[in-house]
Amino acid sequence: MLKSSSVIMALIINILIICLWHFLSFNISRIISPKFVDYKKFPYRARKSENRGSFYRDNFDIDAWYGIIPIKYNRENININVITDSDIPSLMKYITMTCRSELCSIINILYFLFAVTINLPALGFIVGVLVVLGNLPFIFANRYARFLLLNEYVKKRKLVQINQYIEEHNYNDNDKYNFRNFE
Repeated sequence: MLKSSSVIMALIINILIICLWHFLSFNISRIISPKFVDYKKFPYRARKSENRGSFYRDNFDIDAWYGIIPIKYNRENININVITDSDIPSLMKYITMTCRSELCSIINILYFLFAVTINLPALGFIVGVLVVLGNLPFIFANRYARFLLLNEYVKKRKLVQINQYIEEHNYNDNDKYNFRNFE
């Protein structure tokens, strides 16, 4: 298709196609059924090599640039450092949002295959690599955010279980030992 076009014309058409591709991938990730964005399933599930997010801290120094990249989904900013609403349903919503955002970036990376197919090999490779390099930081940031959110989720679940146990066994402040009585 673009193999017979001039390089400038091919670049302009590629930019237009990339914009359309990103728009479509964003809308696909928004409307896809929640059963396809489960953090426990491929491609979102944690890998052993990620070592609970330390892979991103050690190899990419993600803490230095993590706050710069906006992790947005549906006009709602996912910033782990400022989440104040940390009840369990909200945490699950944020975890799902990181999965949807990662899906959007994965679909954008698939443009590499399309770019190599429709362009001259060298131009297609360069455009495809630029698109991949532009989306990888967002994938890393979403995966790292998911580890932070899952850690917070586990903490909240433990607190809920402890509170349920206390309520089930009718513990209250009067049942605690009062050490002053032992004098």
